Amino acid sequence: MGPDLDLNKRVWTFRKDGIMAIGTWIRLEDRFRPCMVLIPADREYDDRLTPCVVTMDRAWIWSEEVGDPAQAAHTAYQFASTLGLNAHDRRTVIRIAMFIADHLGDLLSIPPYPTDDQQTVAEVTMRDPTTGRTIEAEIRE
Repeated sequence: MGPDLDLNKRVWTFRKDGIMAIGTWIRLEDRFRPCMVLIPADREYDDRLTPCVVTMDRAWIWSEEVGDPAQAAHTAYQFASTLGLNAHDRRTVIRIAMFIADHLGDLLSIPPYPTDDQQTVAEVTMRDPTTGRTIEAEIRE
């Protein structure tokens, strides 16, 4: 069984410069694991879309403190090509790497995959008035 990815199940979504980052889960080895998915913002519902996935175990390469800049640049170049962006433009590759690095904390905050027997008892929307950043969450029983 190959990896499964359902972009309808989201924890968060961010958009910047034509790129969308989605916090969700990917099934690897029969377990759902948190991940960040990058797709072109204008192709969210395209069935032929090839998403770019940052898994929790590979998130460290994007860290400014302990990361691997060469690996991050190489992966950002591959992501740019997959997303249909100009991978030969250094600014594009840097923009993708910075976008991922900016949302590492969000990736690390993704909770375990919800089981079907849990019921949603409340929905919460929090907005930071300083930055305008919005976080939506569900409280489950």
